[in-house]
Amino acid sequence: MKWSKLELMSAPDQTISFFDEIAFEPSAFSKMNQIRGLRNVAVSGELQYDEEADRAYAQLHVSGVMILACSITNEDVEYDFQTTSDEAFAFTKCDDDVHEAKGDVIELLPVIFQLILMEVPLKIVKEGAVYPKGNGWEVMREETWQREKSSEIDPRLAKLKEFKVTDDEAGGANNGSTTKT
Repeated sequence: MKWSKLELMSAPDQTISFFDEIAFEPSAFSKMNQIRGLRNVAVSGELQYDEEADRAYAQLHVSGVMILACSITNEDVEYDFQTTSDEAFAFTKCDDDVHEAKGDVIELLPVIFQLILMEVPLKIVKEGAVYPKGNGWEVMREETWQREKSSEIDPRLAKLKEFKVTDDEAGGANNGSTTKT
């Protein structure tokens, strides 16, 4: 997904519309622990050249499927994603938050890869995953932990549970006998 400045300038209205499906090599993920792979990545949008500013502006829409590791079992989980972004490319050196074109060529692939990385969730759990447990420990859902925590008795108040109220203690000095005068 590369375009030269000359291609942009000679396009009608100095705008190029595009749609492409991208395949990433497995080696792109060999040193990453977040993403194990990508499938069905589709990129569409427009790239427009602004002659006055000597910049190109891209409106991108990226969608696809990420292959991620389950946070509990470490098994592969498919995660659908989609994102949109507006990006600017400068053909001259600048200090702004703008991508610099390499020579007179704009390459979208590195920008697209960065957009995909920003969509990776912090954690993902495979549907129906069996939570592991061992001798004296177990992994549990947050809801289960909250439920168990709310039914626990504060250890500082645990002795009060042993306290039983009897009739003698409940009545105090009055032991149930009445006096007539």
